[in-house]
Amino acid sequence: MNILHVEDEADWFERIVRPALNDIGAKKVFHAISYNSALATIKSQNIDYVILDLAIPIDDETHTPDISNGLNLASYIRVNYPGTPLLILTGQQTEEAVEQFVEDEDVTIFWDGKARSLVKVRPKRSLDKVMDLLQIAIEELVAIDSIEIDARGCNLDLLEERVIKLFCKHNDAIAAKVQSLDDGLSSSKVLRVNLMSDLGQEFHWALAKIDSKKDIDIEDSNFNLYINKLPVGSFPNLLNQYSAGCADKKGVFYQFATKYSSDYFKVLLENEDIAIQVLKRMRIILDTWFKNKQVKQVKVSDIRRLLCSDLKYSNLCSSIEGFNCDEFEFKKLSINSSIQHGDLHGKNILVSEEYTPIVIDYGDIKITTSVLDVVTLELSPYFHPAVAQKFKPSIELFENWFDEDKHLQLSLFPNVSKCLMEWRNNNSFMPREYTVTVYAYAVRQLTYPNTNKKFAHALIKSAISAFR
Repeated sequence: MNILHVEDEADWFERIVRPALNDIGAKKVFHAISYNSALATIKSQNIDYVILDLAIPIDDETHTPDISNGLNLASYIRVNYPGTPLLILTGQQTEEAVEQFVEDEDVTIFWDGKARSLVKVRPKRSLDKVMDLLQIAIEELVAIDSIEIDARGCNLDLLEERVIKLFCKHNDAIAAKVQSLDDGLSSSKVLRVNLMSDLGQEFHWALAKIDSKKDIDIEDSNFNLYINKLPVGSFPNLLNQYSAGCADKKGVFYQFATKYSSDYFKVLLENEDIAIQVLKRMRIILDTWFKNKQVKQVKVSDIRRLLCSDLKYSNLCSSIEGFNCDEFEFKKLSINSSIQHGDLHGKNILVSEEYTPIVIDYGDIKITTSVLDVVTLELSPYFHPAVAQKFKPSIELFENWFDEDKHLQLSLFPNVSKCLMEWRNNNSFMPREYTVTVYAYAVRQLTYPNTNKKFAHALIKSAISAFR
């Protein structure tokens, strides 16, 4: 375990604390005497545990300790490295100062598999008890890190693996097999996790999403606010979340009632008729959201902004020359506004052996144009890196995207295209809603390094022309 001890009495640390930490098995011990030096160490090293004396100076040149510096450091760690355990050492003058800080702490699954706070408070004078607590923590972390993970091809870092190991520990597993499910453009990792018992048997199947704590908290909020409103069986059951010792990373885990055998992209590649079955079932599921639609008047830029920020858009101006996008962005239209998944590409629709669709990945759910999910289903096969190279449409398809007859003639899967046309014509308040959503989707594709820019430009040009 890598421990950072923040303590301005350097001589006392070197004589007493460092030897004691080494004796109980600390892997590496870092020492900082001030707020600034502690911050530098946290940012540059993989710190598993922080021990903090609140009365510290602001920097190494200032020798006057101040409790507020320690409290500010503790707050910084909780915000920016929320999974890092923190042991605060108190003296008589600091006990009251830390009370409110500790009271505001949530509990999470710790290294022993039990729910507890990541912040502990101990008197500085009771060093023996502090070392006993740390020795137990070191042993628990060693046990966590000894859990084996087979994650070939997933490109997991140390902290992402630790998230999965926490899940294993909490469920009494000794190992896990991990497979990537996303292959997408997001920074998050979406994974299938099979747990292994001490008998060598797979006994738990789950889906994990690992990202920053901020993004996982958004996913958790979206699940509770929106996903729970969908029909039972169309989404997985929420199991738990894990972040202890994972710095700024956090993982949320779900369990399915049945194993999935495929995803929508794979189904689309293999069998167009089955793909239509999946789409029809998806439409029934998402109709729960659409029934609560409201008509709103918006600008084109309002829809584009939800898919591509103003900053990213301004950086694209040179790459979309020839299109009067700025004037187009100020135009107004009416839309059906409803809850949308926000990233409903084929990898986010798992398909069971009975062709039942299961929706995953809830970080982008938003209230917006009611055809965003349909547009994503239509266009993601041509842009998503998991499958884009397997589909070879002609540029004429995108140049004639809004001419339904030509669209169907040029489509690689005309029956699926017809099904999606019916869906988006039903959800659109007027045709312009669909046109602008396609425009916004195409603009977003220009922000990614490996998407087909010619297809995106053709869609932008077609959308501006069709809007008139």
